This record gives sequence, C-alpha cells and structure tokens, in this order.
Amino acid sequence: MEEIGEEVVEAGGGREEIEVQNKRARRVTRRDKRVELLGDLGRRGLREKMSFGYPRRSVQSYLGIAGQGIMGCKFPPLLTLFSQPDGAKTIEGEFFAALVKAGAVSSDNADDHRKVDVQRAARTDAGVHAAGNVISMKMILEPPIPEGFKDLADYVNSFLPPTIRMWGFVRTVKSFQARLTCDSRKYEYVFPSYCLLPPSRTDPLALQLDASSPGWRDTLGAAAEFADAAEPTVKSGEGGEGEGDVDVDPKARGEYERRRGWRIDPGTMGRFRDLVKEYLGTHNFHNYTVGKPFNDRTVKRYMIEINVRDPQVVGEIEWVSVSIHGQSFMLHQIRKMMSLAMLACRTGSPPALIPETYGPKRIHVPKAPPLGLLLEAPQFSVYNMRVSEKTNGLEADREPVDFGLYQAQIDEFKLKHIYDQLRADELQSHVFHKWIRQMDCAIGPTLSFLNTHGIIPPEAQLSINKSKGDNKDAAADGAVDNALQNEIQSEDEEVDQELLKRGELEG
Repeated sequence: MEEIGEEVVEAGGGREEIEVQNKRARRVTRRDKRVELLGDLGRRGLREKMSFGYPRRSVQSYLGIAGQGIMGCKFPPLLTLFSQPDGAKTIEGEFFAALVKAGAVSSDNADDHRKVDVQRAARTDAGVHAAGNVISMKMILEPPIPEGFKDLADYVNSFLPPTIRMWGFVRTVKSFQARLTCDSRKYEYVFPSYCLLPPSRTDPLALQLDASSPGWRDTLGAAAEFADAAEPTVKSGEGGEGEGDVDVDPKARGEYERRRGWRIDPGTMGRFRDLVKEYLGTHNFHNYTVGKPFNDRTVKRYMIEINVRDPQVVGEIEWVSVSIHGQSFMLHQIRKMMSLAMLACRTGSPPALIPETYGPKRIHVPKAPPLGLLLEAPQFSVYNMRVSEKTNGLEADREPVDFGLYQAQIDEFKLKHIYDQLRADELQSHVFHKWIRQMDCAIGPTLSFLNTHGIIPPEAQLSINKSKGDNKDAAADGAVDNALQNEIQSEDEEVDQELLKRGELEG
C-alpha cells in the first residue's frame, strides 16, 4: 500500500484508476463535512438548504387556464429562467418561469423542471381550457414576498398573464404524483345548438345520405324544417358572362346570423342525449384517438358519468353543455366523442352506431373544435380518503385536494376568460359554423358511417399503413373532399410521439 496525500489507494492499480479513486474519496469527504456542519438536517436537509437556504416541500398547485394562443399543458425541454426555446408558449412553461421569478423554485433548478419533480394531473391539448388543473412538484413554500401581496399564490400570479392563474397550493405526501394519483377527470364540452341542424339538401353529405338512407330527413322534424328555410347555397347565372351556377358564401347570404336564432326542439335534444348515453361504461375507444390500434390494451377507457345540461341562451346564441366524467382520456378522445354525437344527431343516425365504433372496424371520426373543451377538474377521491383517514401508514397531517376552496375565483375566471371569450370567438370567427360546413361539404365515402342503419359500411373503413403505424384514409386517391382530407392528415401534427406512447396526452 502507498499513501497519496490523505487518501490511501492500492498500488499497482494504474495511474488512471488511482485518480478516479482519489476523486471519489475527496467527494465523500466534502459531503460528510457538510452533513456534519448541518447537524440533524442530514443529507436530505443539505439538498433542501441549497435552494436559497429555504427547504423544498412536496406540494400540489391549483391552476386555471384559458387556452387561447397557448400550446397545451407541457414543458418545453430545458426551460431557462426568463425565456422558452423557439418562443414556445406553454402553460407549464409560463407557470414554471413565474415560480422561479417568485423564488418558489431556486435559480439552481431553473434550467430544468425535472429537478423539482414536476408533473401535471392532465396534459391538455393546444387551445383547450382548464378551470382547474393540478401540478405536483417540490417547491419553496416561504420565499421572501414583497409588501402588497397577500400570499405566495398572489405573488406568483403577478408574473403570469391573466389567462393563467394559480389558485393556491397544499402540502402533499412525498409519494404524491399528480398524474398517477389522480383517479378520474371531469371535462365540459360547450357548443352552439345550431351544430345539431342537418345539412342543406344540396350539400354533398345530404346527397350521400339520400342515397344510403332514403327518408332520413323526415326523422329530424323541426330541425330539418329550419335548415330547409335557408337561402340556397347556389344561385344560377351569377357567375358572369359564360359562367354557370356559383356558390354563395354563408356569411354573404346571412346564414350565420339566421342560425344563431335557432332554438333547439325537444326531439333534437332527446336524440342527442340518447346518443351520448352510449358512451357510458367501459369501451374500446380506438376510433377516438390517434396512433392506437384496436388491440392496444390502453384504448379501453371507463366513462363514469355524462350529463347533457338544458340549453342556455347567452347573447345571440343558444349553447349546449355536456359534462363528461371519465376515469381517464386519450388524445382527442372527448372532441371526437362530441363530434360523432353531433354528426349522428344531425343526420338521423341511430344510437346503435356508437357501439359499432367500439369494434375492430377503423373509421375516421373528425375532431370537434378545441374551442369548446374545458377541463373542469381532476379528481383525487382515493388520495383524499387516505389523507382524511390516515390510512396506509400515513402519520403526517395533510389536507385533501379540494378545488371548492377557490370556487368563487374559479367561477369568475371561467366567465371572464373562458365562456365570454368562447362566445366572442364564435361570433367573430364562426369556428363551429365553419367546422359544420367542412363536414357538410365532404365528398367521398369517409363519412358514410353516418346513416340510418347504424352500420359501418366497408367503404367507410380505413386501411392501416403498417410501415408508420398510422391510420390513413383508404380513399386517399382524392375521393375525399380536400378540406376533410386536410383535417384527416393533420391528426398527428404537433403530437409528441413519446408522450402519446406513454398515454400522457388527453382531451
């Protein structure tokens, strides 16, 4: 044996091996000295004290988000303290940056959210709102707060845009992870009642239904009568000299304004309610997401409760609200569920169609606009029972996850930043109007599963591109209208394939 400085190594091990062992020994010595100086804090306390001298604690934060102009609820890689790469604007990116500025996350941890174990309960898609979401992390609970702020949440909000709010936070057990601890989620989808009006008689979708389901229009009652009273979509002889019929823009003929005056009749409302009831229970929802085949075990999802509220007139428009409580959801699932229910209702397709979609036949269900989707709140009933009754060996006092503590603030936020903005966007941009026109003008067999027989015909089924694992339209030779084909091809845009594989995308 030979001695080198204060470390002792075995001779004959080679110079490089000796240097490695010496470095390891010096690291252990420095660590032990720091632990000794900190006394009872121990190694865990040492790590906590390195954050501005304030300990970090496991917490969950309550958030509210109005999703316009924000790229969903996700972190860009390796966030910096005051900026995000490529100008990406995400909910969690904005929130994390605000926590750093407020001192709730130390500058040492500002370069990577993973250092503080961040996890969200629900990863919402771009443009989707959230009245309540939960983010779990390790946070400094008592950083210095300037005068004029009542608490840490108020101070954090001063660094956030008004469309993102931190309602508060609560201490949790160390094992709390927002996504894994959450046992169910509640969403709401809101849409104008005129989305349930049938297509005009001359629209391609209506002509397809005339061929596959004669008499389909007779089953729609008052809704068909209102739709038939519209000005014609085509006028003769107005295309100029030597030209034939021309299409008339719905806005130019006042159809947008006329449809806002529609008030849903009991028959249409009853048909829609009967359709959404078919989603209750456990089913194979492979047709309601992307990148998931029929035999993928993760496509089985449990819908606990679905409630269609009575329509409400706000301003010029009558709105229908659907509350969906499910154990978990996949990417685009709710928007596709609502889309199929709306399309089936307005075409006289029976409720029996929906159970058909749970089978192995693969079809393309278009996505309804994200504008109407709202995450109400993730649910933590099992965790709340555990902390209330102190089961599973829990000794520390912890409060349950309860959005009710902030209900007044949440309701005010929803009205101002979500509902009012949703209505303004529809009045100005006609988002739902344009989506319906896109469906009605589709040419080809892609939507031929809409029929009065409740069956999925062979021509509506999609082939599978095995080389990429993606579902492609069998009618890719141009038989489908360009607008709908573009909507089909955009399904996988902006999708993080790794998150999709892990099942972390929903909504």
